[in-house]
Amino acid sequence: QACGPTVHQTCGENMYVKGYCFLLDQNLQQLQHIPDSLPECPKHPTDIVFLIDGSGSIDYHNFETMKTFVIEVIRRFRGTDTLFALTQFSSTFEEHFDFNKFESTHDIDSLVRQVRQLRDYTYTATAIQKVVRELFVSRKGSRDGAARILIVVTDGMKNDYLQYSAVIPEAERAGIIRYAIGVGDAFSQYHAQRELHEIASNPTDEHIFQVNDFDALQGIQNQLQEKIFAIEGTQSQSGSSFQLEMSQDGFSSLLSPDGPVLGVVGAYDWSGGIYLYGSSREPSFINVSRTSGDMEDAYLGYSVQVVTSQGRSSYVVGAPRHNHIGKVILFRQDDKVAYLPLQVGSYFGGTLCTVDLDRDGNTDLVLIGAPMYHTPLNGGRVYICPINQQGGAGCKTLQGQVFGRFGASMSEIGDISGDRQMDVAIGAPMENDNLGALYIFHGEKKGLSPQYRQRIEGSLFPSRLHYFGQAVSGGTDLTGDGLPDIAVGAQGQVLLLRSRPVLKVGVSISFQPSTIPTSAFDCQGQDLGQTIPTHRNRISSTIQYSLALDPGRTKIRAAFDSTGPVLSRELQLSIETRCETYQIMLPLCPEDTVTPITLRLNYTLTGEPIIAAGRLRPILSEDSAPVSAGLLPFQKDCGTDGRCDDQLEISFNFSGLSTLVVGVTPELNTTVSIQNHGENSYSTIVQFFYPAALSYRRVLLLQVPQHTPRGLGIRAPGFSSCSALWRVCFFQVKNLRQRSVPISVTFQFPVELSGVRVWDASEVVPSKVPASPCPCVCEMAPTHSLPHPAISFHPQDCSVATCKKIRCRIASREMQQPLEFMIKGSVSFQWVSQTQQQKVSLVSEARIEYEEKKYTQKEGFVQRQVQTVVERSEVYNYLPIIVGSCVGGLVLLALITAALYKFGFFKRQYKQMMEDGVEGERPGPTQSTATGNPTVSDAPKQ
Repeated sequence: QACGPTVHQTCGENMYVKGYCFLLDQNLQQLQHIPDSLPECPKHPTDIVFLIDGSGSIDYHNFETMKTFVIEVIRRFRGTDTLFALTQFSSTFEEHFDFNKFESTHDIDSLVRQVRQLRDYTYTATAIQKVVRELFVSRKGSRDGAARILIVVTDGMKNDYLQYSAVIPEAERAGIIRYAIGVGDAFSQYHAQRELHEIASNPTDEHIFQVNDFDALQGIQNQLQEKIFAIEGTQSQSGSSFQLEMSQDGFSSLLSPDGPVLGVVGAYDWSGGIYLYGSSREPSFINVSRTSGDMEDAYLGYSVQVVTSQGRSSYVVGAPRHNHIGKVILFRQDDKVAYLPLQVGSYFGGTLCTVDLDRDGNTDLVLIGAPMYHTPLNGGRVYICPINQQGGAGCKTLQGQVFGRFGASMSEIGDISGDRQMDVAIGAPMENDNLGALYIFHGEKKGLSPQYRQRIEGSLFPSRLHYFGQAVSGGTDLTGDGLPDIAVGAQGQVLLLRSRPVLKVGVSISFQPSTIPTSAFDCQGQDLGQTIPTHRNRISSTIQYSLALDPGRTKIRAAFDSTGPVLSRELQLSIETRCETYQIMLPLCPEDTVTPITLRLNYTLTGEPIIAAGRLRPILSEDSAPVSAGLLPFQKDCGTDGRCDDQLEISFNFSGLSTLVVGVTPELNTTVSIQNHGENSYSTIVQFFYPAALSYRRVLLLQVPQHTPRGLGIRAPGFSSCSALWRVCFFQVKNLRQRSVPISVTFQFPVELSGVRVWDASEVVPSKVPASPCPCVCEMAPTHSLPHPAISFHPQDCSVATCKKIRCRIASREMQQPLEFMIKGSVSFQWVSQTQQQKVSLVSEARIEYEEKKYTQKEGFVQRQVQTVVERSEVYNYLPIIVGSCVGGLVLLALITAALYKFGFFKRQYKQMMEDGVEGERPGPTQSTATGNPTVSDAPKQ
């Protein structure tokens, strides 16, 4: 169904806006024209009387201008059912032609031109009374049921004694609508203006015209015509109002089970409504404008959708301009329900969409768009209302991005996700700088998903679309591939989006046997089954999957035959069920026999192109979990009752150690013995508590029965009826007592490279007094040498450089008291010229020495090295550059000055201009004839 709601219909001088809809078949051939034809032009009879002022205050020219005005107004009503009569008043009253004569005369212009001015005084009230009593009567051609209009044109206040209070009520009772046109400056006074208000009908501001002179009458012709008849439609005693003249049939449309439905937003002063074209030839008009006074300008019928429930059809209709807020009305056969929003200007009801989620023939949801809804963070809103909710109670909302106009279009697009629930597309045409976007929401059992599942941006297309998502429609297979397609409108374009086939993958994992007996650990097997629902097209896909045993565990309890605990494979699948079997190898001694072995499956699906569907590639359904897991438990050996009663016994000793000497005893070994005299014990935990001065080091298995192997470790998940023995070793890491320790610190640092002195360090100075002087022990020659080019990038230590060795003795070193040493010496740069290197890296070393027979210390804390980089840097001399720049600048300035002087830049022109002016003032020779044209140049004046 295609509609054009802006079909123009000309009725005389008036232009109305109607609409057509065309019902098309699948080949776009016209089946039906709705409506069959445009309605005839409205023929509402109207009788109009001109009462013009012919008093002496109006000159001949202005009177002729007034007659021209009457002629032009009459011409504007040609082609309509309107009759005119012309009368003139001054002290007397003259009827120039009545309605009968107007209807029988073809040359109306001549009748008006023949009118002669009466002159004399202005008896306005008396003239109005005569018009009421003598013109608007049947013998003068006035018609019953016709609208009666009196147009009074005057240039001043009345002079008769008859008051308007005695005349106007009589005109009101006769149903005469009065327009007062005041011409001239006289009506700038209050009393004159008050007289116009007494003549005119109410509301007076709509029935009074005031102009400065008679020439200005031409400017009010359009206004007078609009107020009387044409633009707003049907005439009535209360003025002008539309009925169906501006209906715009087909502004919205749909095909319902009862027949085509057309929205007519312009009906009855844009209150709006809908036409239902059922089995009868005459359509049914549905609206609320006659029963609800607040529906004016509501645009009812701006959007319309059908609601089906138990085989009965209802209609939900949007009125987005109702009270500047919007309103949605559900018309049922027995009542109606109104949905009301809260925000002014949101255009609530501008778009509508009904959704049958489970395709059972009953409408489940009504989606109401408010694309102009705005908050500081959102732009556009869609209300999701269950059809059984009254008045919008319980409606949920979806919101779009700021200034995006989310909800400007909506449509049910069928089941594109393959979950047997209807999906919905919502457009936001002004997102992303007016490029637009389309949102896809998947249907659920109780509504729509709160988060969109797909967002298609207009910027993704090569043509850089604008307003993508302005219109959307879907749910129909237009490409013949058995899948629903989506048509999306943009500025000047319509795009057809094809949905892709969706595959669901079902994974099941089973083990044989279902549990692992703890008495024997043989290689067992497992099955991987994949189940895919059927589809009518031939679909092929590739599944890449990986299997992992006990993922995340550090100790492996199971493995595949050759690939370890992880296995990766690839399958080519069509619509079928495939099972793959793999062997699982178990170790002889699994430590944990309580926690089941976990088998985790991860997979990805890549669809192959489907030739019959235009090489579309299927995709994996979002409902298919790409990760599955199976559990293989261990069998518990607890006898016939299934309950394990253990009898644990624990004992320990210190492996023959009777005395622990701090600083002397390096290790403390504890021998622990655990025995179980009952049934198997699972999840057995042995906890050890030891002083903070001791540090745990390791655990060793010393003895275990051969017939029941168990894992090594303090935590034994499965402990059968047997005994086991461990050795737990400790060693001392810290001395908690306050005692002094005598030490020596030996320093070695390079002083000479390849025979060239680098620095002359002769002493090491401690930072505190307790340290004794540090004498130099010796200088040590290098073991091998490096070439000069290698000096710059090789650290120079005592293996390639001559080093000085200094030893500092410290008789007593208290606990946690730092002591700093400083090496002093003079740096020499003679090596720079000899080695041609700019920097060198020197490695110094310090080592602590102590009585190792009495004390112990980790090796990593007794020796340290420090690397020092010595680099020669030269200060650049900028003086020659500064001097050269200054001299060059002065020379350049002199050259520029000389050039300007040569061209006269420094000469004053004022004297020359004065001399030229004096010469121009002297009279020159006159010449009567000239062979050429003189050229005169005028200086610009300010």
